[in-house]
Amino acid sequence: MRILLVLPADGTYRYGGFFKRTLSYAPLTLTTLAGLVPKAWGCEIELLDEGVQHACHDGKFFDVVGITCVASSSTRAYALAHHWRHRGAYVVLGGPHPTLVPEEAAEHADSVIAGPAEEAWPRVLEAFREGRPIFGVVRGRPLAKSPYQQPRRDLLPGHRYLSIPTVIATQGCPNSCSFCSVNHIWEQKPIARPVAEVMDEIRGFASKRILFLDPNLTADREYALELFTALTPLKRTWGGLATLELADDPELLKAAERSGCRGLLIGYESVSQAALDASGKSFQQIEKYSNLTARIRESGISVLGCFILGFDADRVEDLRRLPDIVDALHIDVPRFAILTPFPGTALHKFLKEKGRILTDDLRLYDCEHAVYRPALMTPEELEGLLAEVWRKTYSLKRIARRVLKARSDRLLALACNVGLRHYGLNLPQRWDAFQGPATVVKHCQNT
Repeated sequence: MRILLVLPADGTYRYGGFFKRTLSYAPLTLTTLAGLVPKAWGCEIELLDEGVQHACHDGKFFDVVGITCVASSSTRAYALAHHWRHRGAYVVLGGPHPTLVPEEAAEHADSVIAGPAEEAWPRVLEAFREGRPIFGVVRGRPLAKSPYQQPRRDLLPGHRYLSIPTVIATQGCPNSCSFCSVNHIWEQKPIARPVAEVMDEIRGFASKRILFLDPNLTADREYALELFTALTPLKRTWGGLATLELADDPELLKAAERSGCRGLLIGYESVSQAALDASGKSFQQIEKYSNLTARIRESGISVLGCFILGFDADRVEDLRRLPDIVDALHIDVPRFAILTPFPGTALHKFLKEKGRILTDDLRLYDCEHAVYRPALMTPEELEGLLAEVWRKTYSLKRIARRVLKARSDRLLALACNVGLRHYGLNLPQRWDAFQGPATVVKHCQNT
């Protein structure tokens, strides 16, 4: 059986070379799906990450084509699905977008995996292999623990990514932020791998650096303590994702520092408490931002801070202050995005009911375009503010100041800041200047 697994491109892949590699880590979705295919079956498996690779499958045939996508890459995913079905392949769609809107996805594929794929993907493959393919929506069954299969990292072109291996210890998040798709996929029930299993995987890496891709690595405090304790003697350095609450727990923060944590991506999201409260993130208090951020940085951990623009409480003057706020918080690597109501989320349902959704063109659901009508500004103003905030935050003077004050690896901090400066300065500023979809369609026709 020949299997092709694809991560489709979308409009955000508009540049490459050094800058692409600076910002890209090796994805685990495709390699994990490949690892879940029983070796005893003797399948031939190919992976295609269109963000860094060009499709080259002329004259090739695959029995099964698996495609995973988010909202902004779903148009490309659907085009690929039709392409491969026309060529006789059994096509399976999965990932965040098909999970959130499985009925829509089912119109374009033979089978749709909604939810976790760890149990459903092998089940779908086995049924196909036995001549009884499953059609329609297949619900991924929650498991007591995440089953471990060694990801097939050997199938990806490692030289096209950051040289830092990626790993996942936990999946899911107990929080219920209205704009986030994670809780819809995992139903607010985080699943953790046995710590010993994670350590075995990490010992197999030649690199002394690790990147955890868990949505919220410290959501389960006791598990995080066990994980950090086990990591400490391995003498690795690592980065991952956490909430600002970590800094309110001295024991957990110290354990993270001892275990080699050197960078954390933290979702600040907004500088308006009203916006946080309305979006289900009231557990985060703006009045604590400064002290908690300082505690993390004093532990020698760099902070990658993410902010979302366009909440109903956001005013133009507040968003214009973001570059100064980032400076005051001493955030090492800031990132910005426009609030995006992904179909299937509570946010999308709310805005749809209010008649505020402006377009159903999913190619624009890329966190760079205003696809809804903001409450206190126009969509054009919001898009302009995003470009303005990126430009001011990533001035050369501000980059130099951040790099000199970096709490860990200054060279890595410089690379990240330069890469994100390039990204921010190349934002599409108007919908009619957005060339991504046309490129995507043309690319599909050449596969």
